[in-house]
Amino acid sequence: MSKAIDDIDNNWYIDEQFDDKGFEVTFGNDTMYDSPVITNTNLTFGNYQKVNTKADVTFVGDSVLDCKYYTGTGLGTVDYVIQQLPAHLKDKAKERVNNRSVDGYTIYDCIRDVKNMYGDTIIISAGGNDLLAKLPMLKVSKDMNVVMNVMNNELNKLSLAYETLLHESKKHGRNFLLLTTYDGNLAFNPQRFAGVDEIAKSILSMWNERLYRLANDQQRRNNGQNFDVLELRNFMATTCYYNEIEPNKCGAKRIAKNINKYLFDNGVW
Repeated sequence: MSKAIDDIDNNWYIDEQFDDKGFEVTFGNDTMYDSPVITNTNLTFGNYQKVNTKADVTFVGDSVLDCKYYTGTGLGTVDYVIQQLPAHLKDKAKERVNNRSVDGYTIYDCIRDVKNMYGDTIIISAGGNDLLAKLPMLKVSKDMNVVMNVMNNELNKLSLAYETLLHESKKHGRNFLLLTTYDGNLAFNPQRFAGVDEIAKSILSMWNERLYRLANDQQRRNNGQNFDVLELRNFMATTCYYNEIEPNKCGAKRIAKNINKYLFDNGVW
């Protein structure tokens, strides 16, 4: 059965004192920290990123991964995944990563990009932009039963699309890490979510429940693959956002650290 990453003891990421410290790894009796890089003069953007056909790990999805425009450092989550590594792993890691994340990507964009996924580990963040596109539907009726009916149908469609994404990217021996959609900081822009903030959170929970079910269903089928879920809602606080939905530097680092924990625990690094 698929497990969430938060089933593992990883409370260490919560404390703010770690947000500016590199990823911690113990080798023998030595504990190493590698300081994060603040600037990056060789950034690539969006679909212009070169496909790394020799990669071991592919990142695909939305601004949860491609948040370099919101961190103030020019670095996104994938950059921090690499920057947090000890120096002796960092250079090799750059050669082993295939970054296909694009701010604004939907589930359907990820499906179209399946041909560019390489390696035995696929990390996916998708669904948030699809849900935002459904926001106007929360106001189709004052009857909440009608609204929930409509949204249930829409969530079922998105769930089928996500299942298609997993089916199209399947490969024997491949491991998948699916990132949930977080709550965000809706109070940052109250007008955008005026009158629908509470139901929006309910819809978000319903979507994440579907994501867990998908992972568990795929895990039961197995086919030589593994499906895990990283629960972002467990560690993303209101201080982790640039606006109502995009991760800032603090948020990107926290997400990166938990992805790194998964990669270390599963022997990828």
